[in-house]
Amino acid sequence: MNRLIVESYTNTTLNTILDDISKKYKIDTTKDRLDKDVPIEEIKFKYRTYSECVKMLYKSAGVVNAI
Repeated sequence: MNRLIVESYTNTTLNTILDDISKKYKIDTTKDRLDKDVPIEEIKFKYRTYSECVKMLYKSAGVVNAI
């Protein structure tokens, strides 16, 4: 069963958000980290799967090859 993520973040970075999700939800986020970290002004996850969160993060960061 996929755990649903409920979190909100402001003025942080994509990799910092992935680190937080990794710690709180015990998910390996290593493969989704970016080599060059990108600032995220604001993002909210309301009962989203990890996959959905990564897609939202990449879209917010303007990453072209989003999952």
